[in-house]
Amino acid sequence: MILSLLRIGIVAAVLLDRALTSGPTDEYRDSDLGQTSYYDNHNMDPAVVDSPEFGLLWKIPFNPQEQFYAKPLVYTPSAAGSNQIVFLASSQNWIRTLDAKTGALINSRQVRTPFLQSDIGCTDIPNTIGITGTPVIDPNTDIAYFYAKTYIPNFRTPGNTGTFNGVYYFYAVNVNTLQDVPGFPLLVDGSVADNDPRKYFVGGTILQRPSLLKVGNYVYAGFGGHCDLFNYTGTVLGIDITQQKVITNFATESGPNSRFTTNWQQNLGGGQAGIWMSGMGLASDGNRLFFVTGNGVGGENQGTPASGSSGCRTLGEAAVNLGIDTSSGKLNLVDYFQPYDYTNMDGGDQDFGSGGIVLLDPNTFHGGSVNRLGITAGKNGKIYVLNADNLGGYKQGPGQTDGIVQTIVTDKSIFGAVGSYPLEGGYMYATPIGYPTYVYKLSSDASGNPVFAGVGQTTEGSAGRVGAGVPTITTNKGQPGSAILWVTDPDAGLRAWYAVPQADGSMKRINLPQVGGINKFQRPTFGDTRLYTTDANGIIYCLGSPVNLPLNCSSPVNFGNVALGSASTVRVNCTALIDVTSINGVTVGDNSFQVSNASLPQGAVKKGTSFSFPVTWNLSTTVVSNQQNASFGNTSPGIKTTPLTILTTNAVQGYTTSFPLSLTGNEVSQNAYLSVTPNTVDFGGLVLNVSGEDPQSVLPFTIANLGLDALTILGYAYTYDEVDDDDANFINSTESASNFTWDLGLGFTASLPPLGRVVKPGESISVQTTFKAVNGTGSYLSYFFVYSDGGNQFTILEGEASTAPKANFSISNGEGGWLPDSNLLMDFGTVSPGGNVTRQIRICNVGGSVLLISKSKPPLGDIRAVNYGIDLHESQAIQVGDCAYGDVIFNPGPEPPNIPDFTDTNTWTLNVNDLSFGVHVVQMTGVVHDRVVGPEYANGSARYLYLGCYADTLPTRLLPNEPYVDTTNNTNQECQSACLKAGYAFAGTEYNQECWCGHNAPPGSQYHLESDEKCTFSCPGDVSQACGGNGGYISIYYDSSVFTPTNQTYNQSSTQPSGSGGGPQILQSVEGYNYIGCYSEGSNGRALSGKAPAAPQAGGSVEYCASQCAGFVYFGVEYANECYCGNTLNAGSNLVAGSDPTVTLCDMTCGGNSTEYCGGPNRLNMYQSNGTAESTSTTASNGAPTSTPGAPTNHQTRQEAILSLSSPVQQPARTTLTSERNMLTSVIAEIRCKLDLKQQRALWWAKSIEHVRSKSQCFSFVLVIVVTYNEHDGIKLNFR
Repeated sequence: MILSLLRIGIVAAVLLDRALTSGPTDEYRDSDLGQTSYYDNHNMDPAVVDSPEFGLLWKIPFNPQEQFYAKPLVYTPSAAGSNQIVFLASSQNWIRTLDAKTGALINSRQVRTPFLQSDIGCTDIPNTIGITGTPVIDPNTDIAYFYAKTYIPNFRTPGNTGTFNGVYYFYAVNVNTLQDVPGFPLLVDGSVADNDPRKYFVGGTILQRPSLLKVGNYVYAGFGGHCDLFNYTGTVLGIDITQQKVITNFATESGPNSRFTTNWQQNLGGGQAGIWMSGMGLASDGNRLFFVTGNGVGGENQGTPASGSSGCRTLGEAAVNLGIDTSSGKLNLVDYFQPYDYTNMDGGDQDFGSGGIVLLDPNTFHGGSVNRLGITAGKNGKIYVLNADNLGGYKQGPGQTDGIVQTIVTDKSIFGAVGSYPLEGGYMYATPIGYPTYVYKLSSDASGNPVFAGVGQTTEGSAGRVGAGVPTITTNKGQPGSAILWVTDPDAGLRAWYAVPQADGSMKRINLPQVGGINKFQRPTFGDTRLYTTDANGIIYCLGSPVNLPLNCSSPVNFGNVALGSASTVRVNCTALIDVTSINGVTVGDNSFQVSNASLPQGAVKKGTSFSFPVTWNLSTTVVSNQQNASFGNTSPGIKTTPLTILTTNAVQGYTTSFPLSLTGNEVSQNAYLSVTPNTVDFGGLVLNVSGEDPQSVLPFTIANLGLDALTILGYAYTYDEVDDDDANFINSTESASNFTWDLGLGFTASLPPLGRVVKPGESISVQTTFKAVNGTGSYLSYFFVYSDGGNQFTILEGEASTAPKANFSISNGEGGWLPDSNLLMDFGTVSPGGNVTRQIRICNVGGSVLLISKSKPPLGDIRAVNYGIDLHESQAIQVGDCAYGDVIFNPGPEPPNIPDFTDTNTWTLNVNDLSFGVHVVQMTGVVHDRVVGPEYANGSARYLYLGCYADTLPTRLLPNEPYVDTTNNTNQECQSACLKAGYAFAGTEYNQECWCGHNAPPGSQYHLESDEKCTFSCPGDVSQACGGNGGYISIYYDSSVFTPTNQTYNQSSTQPSGSGGGPQILQSVEGYNYIGCYSEGSNGRALSGKAPAAPQAGGSVEYCASQCAGFVYFGVEYANECYCGNTLNAGSNLVAGSDPTVTLCDMTCGGNSTEYCGGPNRLNMYQSNGTAESTSTTASNGAPTSTPGAPTNHQTRQEAILSLSSPVQQPARTTLTSERNMLTSVIAEIRCKLDLKQQRALWWAKSIEHVRSKSQCFSFVLVIVVTYNEHDGIKLNFR
């Protein structure tokens, strides 16, 4: 047959793509360009895999809580003599290379701090979100490309972390060194959509889950959302790796009918239509790019049919084809398919996009007018077979249904995609959640167009929860009969079967070494005779056969076509790789393959010696029956495979003594041979009484001639009785004169080949069969027979009909009862740290058919699902009359005493396939009430509140006064009482027995999170309390009547000068010094040469430098940890223009306090003495601080005058006054405002600015404010 030009181009693209592979057994990306999941280049011989010689070679664990959602890649670097490596990328943003044979670590690197799952609220990916999409390696350059999610502090909101400070970087690293390629990484945040300029990329709200796709010089990636939270739009980004820039941004929801808002917090605000596909990669044939989207909001298609070329801009629940402009990399919409019932899918959270799209091999999977097939499936229980050149648009089929090649209704949810095998007639595989892997074989309809019919299934089912991987098929060097089906499972680990079903539709299992439950949706990765996979605990496994083999033999041994009643003999050729003491014999898995041990070499076989022996496939006495209850041997023609194992005694230690190889051949019948597959056509369930719907299900079965002679169809009949009943009543099928369909039994009809139809040898006919519930609800069953001169066979037709599912939802009330179904609040009440309270969510099915949970996002944290991923999991089936439960526990972790009451919250998002149910977001709340120790207020609350655990490792103590030492009864309450009595605001316990008091708050640089577990020494008087920790850690409490902290930093009304929230800041004043700007270093030496104090072990800070330079006129901090003092500024040291640290280059944070800036390379944050006196405070009876001259510290003596400016000023300047009268001081204040020439009150600010470019532009300038104070005139402000 002459291929069309399109198919020739497709095949050429595939061949070119394969030619680029650096190593013949490499896997440098997630599957091939078309995402077919078929591999023929990894030497995976079923005779070896299905033998004791195949086992676990090594496994390696990594960091705690590290996960691998990106699959491992296997690659051979281009340098001569390079060994094959494994490239790993993790959720913690670690990348690693391992030796593919030994697992030895070669290189490792953490590219960025990972994004925290707690900042997004979605628990699909726990703990950290770093690299989650599988990278791609360019075999021409040894460069790996990937996206990493991380933070830019204060990028969009104050703080180092937070949802909206989340960003994505695009990385290019050399796999030999793991170092960045010059010009990378690229920050992609802010990229504007090509097809909707209103929309731009916000990395914090979006997730890069699909595997990357490289086409030419362009790398493409898909982005979706986190549990449909926040304002996001599905996106495809394209990077030109030569120009090192983003060259395309395609938004899946665009135009006036799409959702849009600038509120990042608003759920559904961007229209959704995310691209996640359970991690599947974007598919391509070289000039086109294909993907599938999930739920969307709004839509242009609202009932009126539209062609795929209509240019729909709201592409939620759609399979999409984008054209690639090969000259620019730009993407444009070419075609799409949107199911006719997509709005119902949206309502039930039945994501079309939970599965990716597969472009099948066009050499096999084509027919009639269809040159290439694309297959996709999702949560809604349908497999869609598409024409890749005409996807189908919207409502383009009969009766405004789907105008596609075929719809296979399974009523079973699929995450990931289907797998394919292009040999032996062509097969497709699908693994729904909680069900077996189903096998479909390619056939054709009456027009010659391709269709699939079910022909088998595995005995084993997948896990009853989300996570089964994409079915993956390997062959040994592309040989028919050597295909292995591999499926990963989150519970069972890795499974394998012979990929072609046996005559009865069963799948022969291959036993594998046990590995842990595989991380969800992964495909195994293959190298040279080895495979790699990672489990849910972050462990990578390598399985394979031993490297040390004694023989090298031809495998597989192919007998070709062998007719029934005949025999064929071939010779197996071997060469000894070592000295072999003896060949002890052979074993064969199928007795029809015959070997005589007498034909084997006798005695020793020297290294390098070649020998051969004959094997005969003897079918001379084989009787093949085409009856389905036949039980002997091979009962139908076709490809047969069996292992042959050579047993040896070796003269060299360390080599295997059993060498397996494969025997294969095609068993053929000289006569006509009828085959009807599958054995059972299960139509699943129809839901009746739904307004506006006429439910029916259409599935195919296949009539085929497996013989070498023509076959004639003689008749059709069916029975409702058991077929082996001698009294079974058969009814001849009849053809309707009105619509030319045949009766196949009650509820079943089909267009059958006419009687007398001749079926040519090797021909198969697909029969599309329709099931309609003509008698209403209930079970339907028919045994349908086909009669021919090549035998008789039957298939079982079965289906169910019922009314729609109906969900009843409720939350337990904690008293043995249930709240009304309208209540979505789960209130745990008040719980003490370490305590726990449980509640339940209950969903009952009060309808007439199976209720499926289509969305479930359970909580993690102190409020968490007890059985995460098990209770109320996605795709869980709730039978009629049954209920499913989800247990939730509120279990606050242990806390130090005197933590103020705080509220903990979480959510559980749920939806089901009851269209009247809608998304339920269960709001969960509970109050953590800590125990109270020490001095109390009149209402019983604690006066001294816990500030935190601090490292007391500076040259001077954090709290300098020690009122006592109590080695036997020390507690925090004893210490607090002692410090209160002495008038101190801070109390701290250290080293079990010590108590320390002070007036000054500890610096934030010394603070440690409770999770660091530094303060773990128990108090002698109460072992349930912590009194400091090993290494100089102190548990500090503060008097809440005189001090107000905010998250271990300090607010505007506090007395601590540093860390005022948000990101790093320029400290404006400290210890009698004022900030005067960013200065350059001197031209002939240091800017300040009076003193250079060494940095403390904890790192430098502005406060530390100020304390070391006391008495000098100036001090400056430089390069994060350096401190310099002096009385004059030396030559060449000048003020650097500007106030933005990124402009002045005074942009390095302090080594000992990341909330402050400490200069930069050859840049100093400079401070000048203001000559003010210092004093401290005591507490008056009302709790307010008052001045006490002569006290040793000064932090609480300063009163603040806030300079209040009118509208244009965003941040008021702060000036500091001492309590002395008639004091004149000058301070430098930075004012920022937004100029609006329409506001007259802003004009007087603009007059002193020479360079105002245009209105609505921000500007900065330095303003000197002279502040005078006296008791008659008060405060006067003069501006210079």
